[in-house]
Amino acid sequence: MKKKIVSVIMAATLAASLTACGGSSSSSDSSQGTAEQSEAMQSVADVSNSADLTDKANIDNSVERESINIAWQAATTLEPWGTNNDIPGNYEVYEMLYEVTADGERYGILADESKGDFEPGCDHEDGTGVYTIYIYDYIKDHNGNAVTADDVAFSYNYQFNNQTTSGWDDFVEATAVDDSTVQFEFTKEQSNLGWFDNFFARCFIIDEDSFNASSSKLANDMVGTGPYKFVSYSSGSSLVIEKNDDYWQTDESLRHQEQQANVRTITYQFISENAQRENAVATGSVDMVQDMAYDSLTEFVDGGKYADLVKVQAYSQKFIYYLDANGSSQSPMGDKNLRLAVYNAIDQDGIITALGGAYTRLYAYANDYYSDYTMVDWESLDNYNSKTSVDAELVQSYLDASSYNGESLVIMVNPEFADTATIIAAQLAAFGINAELLQVDAATGNTTLADPSAWDMYFGMMAGDYNVQAWAHDFSYNNSSSGTETTTHIVDDEWNDLLNLCNTEDGHTAENMQAWWEMAAENAYTMGVYAGNNYNIVPADCVYVCQGDKLTFLPGACCFSAQ
Repeated sequence: MKKKIVSVIMAATLAASLTACGGSSSSSDSSQGTAEQSEAMQSVADVSNSADLTDKANIDNSVERESINIAWQAATTLEPWGTNNDIPGNYEVYEMLYEVTADGERYGILADESKGDFEPGCDHEDGTGVYTIYIYDYIKDHNGNAVTADDVAFSYNYQFNNQTTSGWDDFVEATAVDDSTVQFEFTKEQSNLGWFDNFFARCFIIDEDSFNASSSKLANDMVGTGPYKFVSYSSGSSLVIEKNDDYWQTDESLRHQEQQANVRTITYQFISENAQRENAVATGSVDMVQDMAYDSLTEFVDGGKYADLVKVQAYSQKFIYYLDANGSSQSPMGDKNLRLAVYNAIDQDGIITALGGAYTRLYAYANDYYSDYTMVDWESLDNYNSKTSVDAELVQSYLDASSYNGESLVIMVNPEFADTATIIAAQLAAFGINAELLQVDAATGNTTLADPSAWDMYFGMMAGDYNVQAWAHDFSYNNSSSGTETTTHIVDDEWNDLLNLCNTEDGHTAENMQAWWEMAAENAYTMGVYAGNNYNIVPADCVYVCQGDKLTFLPGACCFSAQ
């Protein structure tokens, strides 16, 4: 369930603290604003479009829209390679063996799920690094070429040898066994969490003949197997694709929503500047906007002059913004009671309001962007991260039980997030906990983090393919230079072992995830603070917004009402 954008009232004491600290807005993602903007934006908090636009009961593919113009971030190449590829139109023009829904459910596209015993469409011999994928024997690309196992092997080997393939370290090669069978070899059996999706749903399959026939090797044109085909492209300006009436997958029962083509022609207009995006919607030159800036939304929500033209869909960004504590004995924060005092003193809603309201509070070190969020009811757990308000008496009791003597605690932070750290320092000061900022850039951040005497708290952001992978990046011994403690100098072998278990296919369970987080909160090792939000603008006749893997916006698979 996607959380609503939080709307809260800033406490007078916090406002006074911020005035004294001289906080300012400097976030590079254009999502921070002022308290006055927050008041103006309260209608965004109540927007009902988000729930309606993702309600699967509204799916209806019977209406075909003639055209959609969508504002998108500028693209200077159409190259379809790389495991993190996010080129506009690629998910409509190209297809993979498998793809993943916004809810994290995997489904076969080119993979024939009627075969295979290990996974639908896949066989595997226990104890080996060999996996066999079966594909349909009637796949055609937009040039009319038959796409066979040889083309699958070509696509994987080419991407691995020539592009960025994050998480593919164990891959050796792909080989065609026959026209519809591909064998994939790894150095060892794969068991890490999410490996199947990160490999088999992270490579667009391209016919080798079509690739070689392209004068730009598909940097300036597109030839895939998907429900849309290439029309034209102007680097940095626009991309046009149109419905593929000869789509190879003619069996409607095998098509998923993400494979639908409910718009005849889609034009991606590369408009990055927010004022231009806003004007384009107002004048009708664009119908949709991918990730409209928060500060530009006021005219498009209830009460705004363009509210009747469009709907707004809000959803979480992937980053988890958190506050970590230094667990070393060289830091005052090595004292568990001080950590508990600090985390209980932090008012997340107050922070969000002071930053302009553009963020959503977290109830754990977990973000509902990720498919494993709903495995645990984080909000129901009783700890400092899920508290509804700051309990001053509780904060003081932990402070009294600690060895804190009023020394200044160092909050390490990237300059981009100095405003947040300033607010946190102001909130702590209300309880007599002194804090100062140490601003470090990315180049020196890891070096400073490794020195347990250099900092006491660290405000940062983290991401992964799952919440547990974000945890592992931040806390697993495997990701620290010592290998015997976390990057935050916490030594808790039981906590580390449970985290590593959570980060496996078999150990990624609700029980293990909840147990790990409860240990984190009981010991006050970390605190999730907030998540950012993205906002898509869609026309008033849109009834369902389709998003694919990693919440990729798929305008052609959206649904519309009859005019």
